Amino acid sequence: MSKLMHDVLELPRRSGKPRKKGLTMILDRGWLSATSPLVAAFNDYADIVKSTAQCLLVDERLIQKNIKIYRDLGIDVQIGGIPYEIAVLQGKQKEYLDRARALGSNVVEVESHAAGLSLEQMKAEVRRLKGEGFKVVGEVGAKWSAHDETRSARGSIYVDRVVESMLQLLETGADYVYWEGMIVRALIGNQLENRAGQEQLLKVAEAVGTDHIIFEVWSARNNTNSPLWGWLIHHFGPDVNLANIHLPELSQLESIRMGLSYDPDHPYLRWLREGKPTAHWWQMESPDYKVDLPG
Repeated sequence: MSKLMHDVLELPRRSGKPRKKGLTMILDRGWLSATSPLVAAFNDYADIVKSTAQCLLVDERLIQKNIKIYRDLGIDVQIGGIPYEIAVLQGKQKEYLDRARALGSNVVEVESHAAGLSLEQMKAEVRRLKGEGFKVVGEVGAKWSAHDETRSARGSIYVDRVVESMLQLLETGADYVYWEGMIVRALIGNQLENRAGQEQLLKVAEAVGTDHIIFEVWSARNNTNSPLWGWLIHHFGPDVNLANIHLPELSQLESIRMGLSYDPDHPYLRWLREGKPTAHWWQMESPDYKVDLPG
């Protein structure tokens, strides 16, 4: 399939699926979006789809049908972490995994927002899931700092604890680790203002390697996400792994990955205009984000 003007314009290119890096995980809260024209138009840029706890309200036949659509498009399917936490708390992991596999899901997330699993218990779950043949993503951190042993405050972390948790989950067999989105947001800042937190995030990324981390970016309070995407792409390049993307946002994120968006100020165009002054277009200096941001 030929994308618009790709044979005329010299544009930044993205690797094709299946990708090992530059992953985008989209959210489908009830497995209801599989037939959306947006999925048909932009499926080349979606690598994983995850549903949240709302999927527990939906008829399994519809879920199975829509999961098949995603899988046929080359998109991995993950039932969200909360249902698996319930299975863990009730001792029903086997039944859960059997049903998830029958529905067509091939990815399971190991998290511990509510179940209170220790790192050793999470590692045991990773081993169990890998033994069952699933792709596994282990999550580090919790939404609320009071329940999060990796944070010293809402917008500050213990770098060594985060690094240790991520590396141990990966060494145990997790394919990737999610970094909880509320932590990523707090460390970067809604207006990119948390410079100390950003330095901590960069230290973790250097120690673990960004190819292994999937950065969740989402807002429970309707703050805009695109400046945070822009910040991550500016620092780690367009092949940074990003998660919790709402389907209508997918095209905007991909335009940021190509440097064609106003976040952060059309860097690919500025790079061309200024005679390619940096080794890569995403290394162009970012604009001042103190304007035009809520919060």
